[in-house]
Amino acid sequence: MVEFITEKHGAMPGFPPLELSCFGAPMVLVDGGEPAPDVVWRKHLALLVYLALSPDHARSREHLLGLLWPEKSQNKARHSLNEALRRLRASLGAARLVSRGETVQLSDFALEVDALQFNRLADRDPSHAIGLLKGEFLEGFVLDDAPAFEEWAEAQRTQFRSRAAALLLGVGEAALAASRFQDAQEVARRGLRLNPSSETAANLLMRAAALGGDATGALRAYHEFRGRLQREIHEEPSRELRALAERIRTERWRRASSRYAELDPPLVGRSDTHRRVFELLDAGIKSGTQCLVLVGDPGMGKTRLLNECVDRLALAGASLAVARPLESDHDAPWSTLRLLIRSGLRSAPGAAATDPRALAVLASLVPELAERVPATAPQDTSEVVSAFVSLVKAVADEQPVGLLVDDSHLGDGVSLGVLGAAIGNLGGARVVLVLAAESSAENVPRELLRLICEVGRSIEGEVVRLDPLTLQAMHDLVSKLATWCDTPDELQRLTRRLTYEAGGNPFLAVTLLRDLDRTSTLKDDLVMWPTPTATLETPLPFSVPQLARMAIVARVSDLDEECQQVLRAASIGSRALDIPLTAALAELPVERVEDLLDQLEEKRFVTYDGGRYAFAAALLPQVISGECMTRGQRQRLYKRAILVLASRDDLESRVLRAELRARVEPGVEAFEEAVAAVRMALEVGSDRTARRALVAAERAVDEGDDARRSVIQELREALER
Repeated sequence: MVEFITEKHGAMPGFPPLELSCFGAPMVLVDGGEPAPDVVWRKHLALLVYLALSPDHARSREHLLGLLWPEKSQNKARHSLNEALRRLRASLGAARLVSRGETVQLSDFALEVDALQFNRLADRDPSHAIGLLKGEFLEGFVLDDAPAFEEWAEAQRTQFRSRAAALLLGVGEAALAASRFQDAQEVARRGLRLNPSSETAANLLMRAAALGGDATGALRAYHEFRGRLQREIHEEPSRELRALAERIRTERWRRASSRYAELDPPLVGRSDTHRRVFELLDAGIKSGTQCLVLVGDPGMGKTRLLNECVDRLALAGASLAVARPLESDHDAPWSTLRLLIRSGLRSAPGAAATDPRALAVLASLVPELAERVPATAPQDTSEVVSAFVSLVKAVADEQPVGLLVDDSHLGDGVSLGVLGAAIGNLGGARVVLVLAAESSAENVPRELLRLICEVGRSIEGEVVRLDPLTLQAMHDLVSKLATWCDTPDELQRLTRRLTYEAGGNPFLAVTLLRDLDRTSTLKDDLVMWPTPTATLETPLPFSVPQLARMAIVARVSDLDEECQQVLRAASIGSRALDIPLTAALAELPVERVEDLLDQLEEKRFVTYDGGRYAFAAALLPQVISGECMTRGQRQRLYKRAILVLASRDDLESRVLRAELRARVEPGVEAFEEAVAAVRMALEVGSDRTARRALVAAERAVDEGDDARRSVIQELREALER
């Protein structure tokens, strides 16, 4: 029986509660049990349902006669109505059906009707409302001798079907926004059962399946829908639906990491935030420019949310440009803008229509564009802003544009300044700019801070802050991942402990839970902590950071030897992987290293943004270099890298060589090489790189070498000026 959410009235003698279920095969319950047989006689049941759904639950006798007994004479019809009322009153209570002159009214005291519940809940609780839908309105119920009632029932059926379809799609979109892909698919299928030719429902089903990693299922849904349209109404799906199917078929929309969505932790405590972000994305690609800034501490889910923005924008047919700056990009002018142009804008449909003068300016920053037009050096930054706006508008004339920058606090200031100025000058073009930034980062570019301040003021959009998970959200996360907790008490203790240790940080909590799942002894220790004589604040019997390092070592040990070789070689350099250097150190062909990096991307050791590989987290190269090889292996790799880097003149190679020489062979030569790297970095304005080289210089010189210590002090002062 349908569960009704309504205020229960106390029963009164001779007046039992009455429940009418109109969705699916009609059912009646009287005082919670089966009614007398004459209550469910077809005309009697029709009378009850019709009165229940009438205004004030009342109708005139004349109206009811024509509705239910049109084939009878006036006297016989009136007799049938009176007999029906007599029998119903005998079973339901005399006061259930009241006659007032020529009007018959059904009392609403202790009356529950699922159709009325549906109407009441539709606006304030659509998920609950659709839960009442057990089938069509009066499914299978027919009165052949009452055509007026049949017309009314069919009109009600159409009305409920239409409203239910709209509600279902709204609930489905909400489920999709919360990454509940299976729920969204089920809701979409229900929508198609209500309206088999609904493109909106088919579109939702395809997107939910694709975003959930089931491209085959998404295409199957499309072909089933297309076949049904061809058979039943001799039409083809719309161009938009065909384009969606083509994007899914070619998988052009998928970011690399979405192929491994099963590795993503469950989404808890973020559903409302994700839903709001996706609403703003939708507004941007349909109505006009939007800027979203995702702000939070490391591990709060910024990158995951940005990646889901990438998926949804691409699936919607947007041209994408994604930049993921690394620390080395901070002091490299135009590096973030170059990443955006190279990662998608220069090859996007419509880019060829960019004003040649604008392309010439951008070609001075991105040499690949010089193949189309000769490069022209910009007079000032405003000229770059105008050129970038011209390129983005040209692309947006063809299809919506998504510009996304992860770890934007690591981007260079001049690029971020251009993005801030450009987004305010796009004139309502269908463009979405999404920036993810670390709230606790140091040395954040002023241009980024200025942009964030203008969002919601002169720039249309919103700053979305990702806060620590609440205790309830942590409990939900632990419930989903710690399946090895045997009792509610263990689950509660683990939740409290993890909340305390992780501070509501979802990444740290997930890392700890997954690492504990591999380490049975530590798992038992944590579940039973604190001991009876300890408090929640009492330190754990093991180090949480050490647990994370142990987990990385365990993950590396599960790899084959070639993958381990590549990781060990790559860990010698910076977070961004230098493939030729890695190949030389691993003593493998470059092509083989690239194949192995694809495998390591699947295992989430590295990421690829379309232009370069990088370690997925800063901790990975530290642990691999420090704990996944012997000291002898490490020293041999350092020495080999020093030889390989000797033939390179670029700043990053010179600084890395200085760092390695300071470790392996400290002394005067290593010191001079590091000092030269500091000066080179200062000349090009790369302060962060200069600091790295300065640390190498300090390591290379003895404590008592006052002359060289004086040089270091001079360089430090120059760096601080």
